[in-house]
Amino acid sequence: MTLQIIHNGIVHRHEDGTTTILRPGKNGGPGTEIEVPQELADSYRLATGEVVEGTTEPLEAHSDVEGDDTPAMAEPIDEASSHNEAGPEGPASRYVPTERLTEIARINGLSVEEAEERPFPRTRRSHSERTPPDRWLSLATGPDDVTGRMLDFAAPLGNGCMGVIYGPHGSGLTRTLRSVGKGIAVNAPDCVLLILLLRARSEEVTDWRRRFPQADVVVCPSVINTGTPEQTLRLTDLVLEAAQRQTEMGKDVVLLVDSLTGLWGAMLEVEEADAQRQADQSQARQRLREWVQKAGCFHGETPLGGSLGGSLTLVGTLWHQAIDEEAEEEGEVHPHLRLLEHLILESSWRIPLSNALAERRLYPAIDVKQCLSQYEETLLPSQTREPLWAARAALPRHELLVCYQRLMNALDTSSDLDSLLQRLEDMA
Repeated sequence: MTLQIIHNGIVHRHEDGTTTILRPGKNGGPGTEIEVPQELADSYRLATGEVVEGTTEPLEAHSDVEGDDTPAMAEPIDEASSHNEAGPEGPASRYVPTERLTEIARINGLSVEEAEERPFPRTRRSHSERTPPDRWLSLATGPDDVTGRMLDFAAPLGNGCMGVIYGPHGSGLTRTLRSVGKGIAVNAPDCVLLILLLRARSEEVTDWRRRFPQADVVVCPSVINTGTPEQTLRLTDLVLEAAQRQTEMGKDVVLLVDSLTGLWGAMLEVEEADAQRQADQSQARQRLREWVQKAGCFHGETPLGGSLGGSLTLVGTLWHQAIDEEAEEEGEVHPHLRLLEHLILESSWRIPLSNALAERRLYPAIDVKQCLSQYEETLLPSQTREPLWAARAALPRHELLVCYQRLMNALDTSSDLDSLLQRLEDMA
């Protein structure tokens, strides 16, 4: 299922009481701001994050040209003072509307009649409302899918997890994330798959869209397309809210972010925190944690009965490499290298990529002995769980290349997880 965010846009109810729809630019441009008459917004009780399909008309003060993905269609409000405002409501994050919504056909993929029964938005959810993941999202798509099979072996992914794939440049971060998306698309087609790209090159955007035609691929504005950090954060927040609205309707949503480093960078740029000491004292640290904390499984029941909703699985990539101790003592570490430590307690699924393997052109460069799946005890059946733990324990912990080669040999001579475990047992 696709929400067609690029075609329809996402509702944004602003702090001043007005309502607009942001239709993102297809390739990272500023997109189009659509004015929503207040009577329409109130009549259909539109909330931030809802995806609305409807009919629009150009405002008289602007050109009738549609589909233009350039700043000429949407001029920023008071961009000169943008650096003095933080958050997605900053002046440079919002544009003068160039279209007006005249009629609504669908809301969140529902007809107008069906949408009348949709639940009210839940702006905040406590940790007590989250339940342990109750669904294993298998990522292997076949015997030849080495990356997916290795991920299923090293760290089974559960619905509602907050996951990070981390490693140095050139270690296969995006490639591994694509494998996660491919596994979801093939093995869990009922999940709503959203892909959020930050600071992506045009060829990367094209590749994502070609590989995932069934997903919503949203590209955030960047400096390459005359975008600002405020515009980036506004769109990332709206996409996250759109995912939340889907979970409230009982759907399982998977949001892939490439990359969390780009999101962290935009948050720091808004505060002009471009050095280690400034980043360590920035509000961006808490803002980022609150952003990823939206992930969770909400399949449980409230104290008064009734389901809380579906689940939101969030998986993102981030740049990470060993930190020089002397540079850290001098406060000269690049702020991006501190990102993992800010997210380590928030993540329940972690996939480290090894620089030593990548330098030898050994892909996927996954360090299986360092992977983590916090909830695999509840996800996997006992007949699979015990042999899996035994097979992992039999692999050498401190001999990375030996461990990798043994696992790859077992993958080459097996076809699924059960036969892989049997093969590793025979090789022990």
